[in-house]
Order: sequence, then C-alpha cells, then structure tokens
Amino acid sequence: MRFLVWMFALACAGLAGVAVERASADDRDTHGRDAEPDYGRVFTPDAVNRIDIRMAPADWQVVVADMQSMAGNSGFGLNVGFSSSQIAACGGRLQADACTASDPPVQGRCAQTGFPAGQLACVPIIGGPNNGGDETEILPRTPVYVPVDVTFDGETFRRVGFRLKGNSTLYFTWKRGSDKLPFRLNFDGLEARFPETRDQTFFGFTNLAFTNGNLDNTYVRGKVVTDLFREAGVPAARVEFARVYLDRGTGPSYLGLFTMAEVPDRPMLRRVFGSEDGNLYKPHGSGGRWTVFDRSSFEKRTNQEHEDWTDIQGAIAALQGSKADRAAWRRRFEARFDVPVFLRWLALNTIMGNVDAYGGVSGHNYYVYSSVRHRDRIFWIPWDHDLAMPTGGLGTPAPGATIDLFHDRAASTWPLIRFLMDDPVYRAQYRALVEEFMATVFEPSKVGATIRSEQARIAPYVFGPQGETFGRNLAGTPAQFDAAVFGPNGLLTYVNNRAAAVRAILRAAP
Repeated sequence: MRFLVWMFALACAGLAGVAVERASADDRDTHGRDAEPDYGRVFTPDAVNRIDIRMAPADWQVVVADMQSMAGNSGFGLNVGFSSSQIAACGGRLQADACTASDPPVQGRCAQTGFPAGQLACVPIIGGPNNGGDETEILPRTPVYVPVDVTFDGETFRRVGFRLKGNSTLYFTWKRGSDKLPFRLNFDGLEARFPETRDQTFFGFTNLAFTNGNLDNTYVRGKVVTDLFREAGVPAARVEFARVYLDRGTGPSYLGLFTMAEVPDRPMLRRVFGSEDGNLYKPHGSGGRWTVFDRSSFEKRTNQEHEDWTDIQGAIAALQGSKADRAAWRRRFEARFDVPVFLRWLALNTIMGNVDAYGGVSGHNYYVYSSVRHRDRIFWIPWDHDLAMPTGGLGTPAPGATIDLFHDRAASTWPLIRFLMDDPVYRAQYRALVEEFMATVFEPSKVGATIRSEQARIAPYVFGPQGETFGRNLAGTPAQFDAAVFGPNGLLTYVNNRAAAVRAILRAAP
C-alpha cells in the first residue's frame, strides 16, 4: 500500500519537471576545463535525473572480457553464502588481504560480503597482486576504460572514459550475474587516445562515480550518510540519485537507479578548500592504517609528476612521535593534520555505526588532502558509505554488549583512533562532538524524516512501470524494500535504537 502512495504522491508533485536554476549559456561553458562546476544542474536537489550512456557493442565485450580475466565468469552465484572456514580465514584482517581457507579450498582475498555488514570472507580471486592502486584492491588491477557517449539535460559528451569500479560491490554484482555494475565516468580519461577530449568536463566535473546499491537494499544509505557528514562539517562529496540508461547498440535500456557522487578532485577541492594545488591521496593497503609511512599505500590523485610525499610522511611521523610531552605532541601533530575535522568524522561515524571504514575492516574508504591554503595540513575526506548504519549486522551490539563509543577496544593498529582517544584533550573534544551531533545532525526524528523522504523519492524508479527490471533490481521485492526502512529490523528502528544506546552510554560515562 505504501508503494502505491509513493507513486501517487510523486505524480501529483510533478517532481520530474521540477524547476532548477540553470547556468547562463552566455557566461558558462558546459564541456571545457574552465567551466564552473554546475552543482545545481548535475546534483539537482529533490529530483532524480536521467543520464544516457551509449557504448559500442565491441567495447562492451572488452569490458566483459576484462572482468572475466580478473574474476571469472559472471553469474557464479557467490551470494548464496560462505563456509565457516572462509569467514574464519579473514578474522582480524582487512579487505583485500591475502587469505587461505580449507573448506572449500580457497586461496584468494578477503572480501566484504554484506551478510552481515562488516563480515569478510575468503573469496577466490583470479590474478596476481593489485597494481592499480584504485578502489578495486580485491581484483588484481583496475578495470579498463572504454569510450562512451554521455547525454544529460540536452547536452552530449563524446568519447568519455567509462570503466567499472568498486571492491566487493563490483565483485559480487558480477558474480550474481547482473549487468547493473558500479562504474566511473572520466570525461577526459581517454585524451591520449582521443586528443579532442583533452580537458573535457561534464558541466565543470571531470570524474563521477556511480554506485549500484548491491550491498544496500534500501538504496539510500550512500546519499543520506554522505549528506550527514557534510552537515557535520566534514569534507564530503556531493551525491544524488540518477536513473542510468545504457545503449549497447540496440537502443537505450534502463540499467537502474544509481547513487552518483563527485569524485574528490578539482571541483570538490576548490569548493571545500579553495584550491586544487595540494596533494590528494587515496590510501590503500596496510599503509592506510597510519602505523608507518608506506609510499606504495598513498597513491597520488593530483600532482603525480612530483616525487614528493613529505606532507603525508610528516603527518604520520608526527602521529607516531613521542608523547612524553602531550602538549608538544599535539602541537606537532596539529601542524601536519587537521585534528578537528577527523574528530568530527570519527564522532559521527561512531554514532551511526560503520564497520567498513578506518578502524573497522577497511583501510581504504577515505581520501586525504594536503591543503596549500592551510600550510599543507592534511584533511580527512570520507568515502563509500553503503554499509553505514548496519541493520542486524556488526553495527548492532550483540546481547549483553555495548557500543564502543569511546573506542576503548580500538587497537594501536589504528593509531589515528587509538592515540587521539588516549589523549585527554582530544577525548574531551570528541565527547563534546558526540553530544552536539546527537542533538543536531543525528537527531532521530530528523534523520528518520530524511530517510522516509529519500526512499519515497526513489521508489518509483526501483519498482513499478518506471522501475528496474528483473536481474537489475538489487533491492529484493517491494515488501523487502519497504521493510528495509520501515520494518522491525529496518533503518528507522536502527536509528532510534542507536541514538538511545549512545545517549545511555553518555549518561553513564564519567
């Protein structure tokens, strides 16, 4: 019944034709490097825009063959479950760590299963060690780019770089046999092959990432959580929902509903930090823990031509430095690293619950940026929130257990958390932020209203005449989609229970 109400409400509201302020054609280019990023047009509030992608059939075969070479055939059916040996083989490990399981015999890498959230299992991977340094650490390398044409809001962009993206999201979508795969668009990514696309942008944006919801059957976590981080004063990407249509030579076909995010690069860096000139890193591997500087774990996304890692190296050295004089240690570390931003992220991330992040099972779901306008101080940028607010998973305390609100159980292998929580000054600042966010950003009625609104907005593009087709729908049945938010184990119940548990801990803590 609720689904029919959604459909009727959307039709009455006429959201598909919502008026949006457009950039003037007289003073703003849409394709060039100097185009001002048009956030209102690309990330239209309260709308679900359509984006069309046209790909040559031969290029789709290149994409398929590339995935087969890395992960075997599609439709393998790995979503049926994992043996206790496969799960035990990844105990205490991070995503993408090498692993060996005996039943069944598996030599591979640890992958996020999503069942429950945070659980890793040893999954067979075809190929050698990952040399791509991208999100696809579980796979042996970054997937290949192929050219596509992209049409949006009456404008077409030619020979755009398209490639698949992701860790477990990509792997398990591929294995379940769905072609609703997460992907990335790089609008000048093929300029070496097509010189005419040099410095091409998409209304001022160079890179966009599209997440498919394979590990989130509500489809709303990625947007809701990212928006909450921005509200909390944490540098975070702009995100919106998008209806993606793919034409592989037989006409456009609705691929499905995606969460579209700006990739942290020039537009976001200028918007948040006022400059794009600093070093942007996407950490991965063991170095992403910050226990010791490992250059191979900090791939540059800007200034790749400069052989200089002194900013991140200095920040890690300051973090690991002597703490005999606490005030001196804080001064040295704060000169290299923006502690207030990290504490804001840590406070909200802990309140919400998110095991697929720094301090959990992931050492790569974040970026860091060395801002030249802040004397090269390092800033934390969170990324990938599909497994935040886990319902019924590791984010929900077992009977008799409590939320580790102050990270007393965090090991020194996650020093950004352990060392800051061991410092009385930072611990007090952290507690104050938790109390502030509980009354503002994560106030349950407000968060609940946002979740309801977002699901109502996307429901017609998940089920019904405009919805996803069988094989592309990753949300289950309409009843399951509904229960994932409104049911006894849904998001709304989780938010209320989580908030009550956090408040109880704050009342009891000295």
